[in-house]
Amino acid sequence: MQNWLDVNQRKKKTITDEWYLGFANRLQTLISNSVDGRSGRTDLLINNLPIKCAMYLQDVISQSGGWKAFSELYYSNYSAYLPFYPIKAEYIQDEINKEDIAFIIWLLFTVNKEKEEIAPIVDPFSPDLIELSGKVYTLMDEVFEEAPISDIPSPKNWVLPDIFDVHSTLLPDIKAEQATNKDVKQSLLYNNDYPLLYFATYKELEKFLTETLYWENQNGGLFKELKEHAHFVIYANAKGILLAPNVSQYFNDSHNPTFNKEDARRSGYQMFCVQGECPFDLIKYGMEKGLLPDIELPIPNGKELLHKNWDFITRYYLREYYEGT
Repeated sequence: MQNWLDVNQRKKKTITDEWYLGFANRLQTLISNSVDGRSGRTDLLINNLPIKCAMYLQDVISQSGGWKAFSELYYSNYSAYLPFYPIKAEYIQDEINKEDIAFIIWLLFTVNKEKEEIAPIVDPFSPDLIELSGKVYTLMDEVFEEAPISDIPSPKNWVLPDIFDVHSTLLPDIKAEQATNKDVKQSLLYNNDYPLLYFATYKELEKFLTETLYWENQNGGLFKELKEHAHFVIYANAKGILLAPNVSQYFNDSHNPTFNKEDARRSGYQMFCVQGECPFDLIKYGMEKGLLPDIELPIPNGKELLHKNWDFITRYYLREYYEGT
C-alpha cells in the first residue's frame, strides 16, 4: 500500500485504493508469469508495471490525473494522442486502449538501470512488448466495469515529468546584413548567407576561426579540448555562433564535403538520443531543412519512427538538453 500511496503522492488512503492495489497485485502475477528475464529488466517490469497500469486505469475511469494530462499535452503538441502507434478506428480516448498500455511498457523498457547509462533504444513494436500489452489489456478489460471512480486525481506528472514544459520554435533565417553579432555577420558574408559551415578537421576549423573571424589564437590553439575531434559544424544563427564537433558527417547537404551516408545511417541517431551529442538548435535546423534524411533508429522501421516522432524522441531522451528558443 505504501508504494501505491507514494506514487500517488498521498499520505492517506482513499476508499478506492484497496481495489486498485488489488488489481495491481493481479497484474503482478500476470506479468511475473509472462516475462522471462528479457535484457535483465524483469524486476523493473514486475515491480513497476502493475502500479503504472493500475494508475492508468484509475485515470481512465475517473477522467482525471496524470494520464489525462499527458494525453492532452501530447495532443496539443503533436495533434496525436501517442507517439509511435497509429491510432485505429477502435481507439477511444476516454477508454482503455492497447496502444496506451504498450506505450507505458515502452517507457519502462527505456528506463536506465544506472544513471550513467545511455537510455536504451527500444522498438515500440517488439513482439514481447506487444504481447505483454495485449495480456495486460485483456485483464484490464475484464475488470473495467467494476473499477471505482477515484475522487483524488493521480499526480499530473507521473507519466512523463516536465518534458513538455519547453516550447520549441525554429530560429529565423537571417542574412549577413541583418546580423547584429559580428561573428555571425562575418560567417554569413564568408558563406554567401548560408548558415552552416562544415569542417573535416580541427586544423580547418582553427584556420576559419583565426583567418575569417579573426579570433585570437591562444597558446596551444583555440578550443584545445577539441583538438582530438573532427567533423565540425558551425551554425551561424540569430542567437550567435553554435559549434558542434563529431556530427558534420550526418548532414546530407550539398554544401557539406564531409557527409557520409553510411555513418549517418549507422550512428546519426545518437544526436537525438544521447545527451550532449549535438546542440538541439542544430538538430532542429537540420530536420526542418531536410538535411538529415538518412538518420534512423537502430530498430526495425527505425527511419520512419524517427522522422515521424523526432521532436518527441529528442524531448524524451535529451531532457534538459532539449532547448526551445
